[in-house]
Amino acid sequence: IEHSIKKIDNNIDLQDFETIEKKTARTHLGISTKKQIILYGAQNPQSKRKGWQIFVKTLEKLDKSKYLLLIFGNFWSQKILDDIGVEYKILGYIEDKVKLNMAYSSADFFVASSIEDAWPKTFAEAMICSIPVICFKDTSLSEIVEHKINGYVVNAFDPEQLKEGIDWLSDEIKKNNLIGDRAKIKALNFDAKIIAKKYIDLYQNVLNK
Repeated sequence: IEHSIKKIDNNIDLQDFETIEKKTARTHLGISTKKQIILYGAQNPQSKRKGWQIFVKTLEKLDKSKYLLLIFGNFWSQKILDDIGVEYKILGYIEDKVKLNMAYSSADFFVASSIEDAWPKTFAEAMICSIPVICFKDTSLSEIVEHKINGYVVNAFDPEQLKEGIDWLSDEIKKNNLIGDRAKIKALNFDAKIIAKKYIDLYQNVLNK
């Protein structure tokens, strides 16, 4: 028996997020730095399926003088970051949409190192704030993020390759933020109204058969 398969993406509420000037966002969060900001966040950012162990090994390889790590979510152990020696700021779990918008907008790029995930909204929320995303190939995120167009897709679950991707994005956004602009354009497709219309069209199509 042949069956047709229809893929419909998750949605985000576009009215909750907008691109905010980085200086304004950082001031709001009490961040003062000349370093580029790597944003990393999830409900439980240190979980195995979020690729935390890979990301930790990546942090060890990065040039600590270039980056500040900004984390949101239920983060429960800072010692490993202290041992690595990376500068960081932990925002904790964020329920306030305004503060979350500021967190996204304050960053230079968002690292989504998930190795097993359905369709997390965090990466799309970052994109709608004009923040490019780096993710791994063969994940749900890599179906959205376009390599070196609106983000960076790492070929393997490998800390060294993830580092190379971070450094590439770092250099790219120093030239301009076209990659961030393209990320925002891509994320507009996930407006709740657009996704709802896709479900309505699907149901109507099925009922008409």
